[in-house]
Amino acid sequence: MFWSGLPRFWRNLLATVLVAAPFLAVLALLDRLDLTLALVPVAAAGAATLVTSHSDRAEFAACGRWIASLGSAGETRASVELGEDAAAHIARPVIELQRRRRRAERREQDGRMMLERLKAALPDPVILVDDGNVIVDANDSARHAFDIAGGEVPLTRVFRDPGLLRAVATVREKRQPAELAFTPASMPDRRYAAHLEPLAVGDGRRGVLLLLREDSELVMIERMRSDFIANVSHELRTPLSSIVGFIETLQGPARDDAEARAAFLGIMTGEAARMQRLVDDLLSLSRIELASHRPPEETCDPAEIVGHMLDRMRPVAEASRAVLECDLDPGLPKILADSVQLDHALSNLVENAIKYGAEGGVVRIVATFYRSAGDEAISLAGSPAVELAVIDKGPGIAAEHVPRLTERFYRVDKARSRSIGGTGLGLAIVKHIVRRHQGHLHIESRPGKGSRFSIFLPARDGR
Repeated sequence: MFWSGLPRFWRNLLATVLVAAPFLAVLALLDRLDLTLALVPVAAAGAATLVTSHSDRAEFAACGRWIASLGSAGETRASVELGEDAAAHIARPVIELQRRRRRAERREQDGRMMLERLKAALPDPVILVDDGNVIVDANDSARHAFDIAGGEVPLTRVFRDPGLLRAVATVREKRQPAELAFTPASMPDRRYAAHLEPLAVGDGRRGVLLLLREDSELVMIERMRSDFIANVSHELRTPLSSIVGFIETLQGPARDDAEARAAFLGIMTGEAARMQRLVDDLLSLSRIELASHRPPEETCDPAEIVGHMLDRMRPVAEASRAVLECDLDPGLPKILADSVQLDHALSNLVENAIKYGAEGGVVRIVATFYRSAGDEAISLAGSPAVELAVIDKGPGIAAEHVPRLTERFYRVDKARSRSIGGTGLGLAIVKHIVRRHQGHLHIESRPGKGSRFSIFLPARDGR
């Protein structure tokens, strides 16, 4: 252990001293120490050095073989290949370095895998562009949204928006993030918000990371909000202007005209009633929307709801010389419904059929149970469902208007709708009520053939 623990220099020196010392001592005693005889211990020392050098070369060769075997079973063979002394002084530090390298590689690999999973899980498009404006990486969302094929693709092949391309160049040059909104030329109905971040892409190159988020829905909601405010303002402006004008007339020229006063007051009463209906419908719609995330939990008999609605609507029908007919499927199953809201929805449909149907015509209310609803029930197709339908034989509605009937303030005939007191919110209210009940509103109409408005609701149980 002592010999093998010494460094090579000291082992060689000690070997030389040990070999030469006896010869030199004898020669000194005999007083025969000369150059020729002195070569003898030197030669012996050289031989000893050669022996130790050969031993060192053998150890170096063993170290080389062992280092080459690292990664398989090299760590366990260290003491066998090198011997205990070399294993202690060489193998252990090397093994520790090897273990650290492996741990670092595992951490790096885990980090790459985590980043790949994170990139794939992001619902928003993510694109990496290098210093040559080439897309070098993109997540699945970006590839699907912009039809980016595999491999490297020029950015200008995917996006042709000048503002976006200028922003990418500016971010790369100034190394400062930027944000902008743009509409892809190939998708004019979509709008994206882009966040651009400078990022190194390796080899000293500067790239740009594009984080995109589609805000088309937000833009649409904002447009709807603006349209809603404009529509409400328009609907209120006309009756308010009329009322203000009549008040000024009654305060001025018609102050002492009893006949004009009576006529004007009658018109003002009608305009005030129109505004009140509009406000009531807006409040109803707001309440329904606030409760839209809470499906009804009350068990109701659809036959009873239809019966109560008919009792209330018959005077309205008689005033318009319309006839209400009812056809109820016997033994209708129970449904989960808010009876007040469902009554409101049916009343709106019946009132529309009376107002817009043929004068003096027949309005039929049909309630039918389906063990397996048809395709027109959409989400309820193939499931037990109850259909509550309101059918009229009026002038019908052109096909291009049908998809928009449930939009707020949308009217097929604006003048006629206002003249009969319509607010343009009735079908929007019906749609939101049906949506809260997890049902579907289906509309069928043809010009000259009348209309059928059907509410499909999930049935609680069979017959």
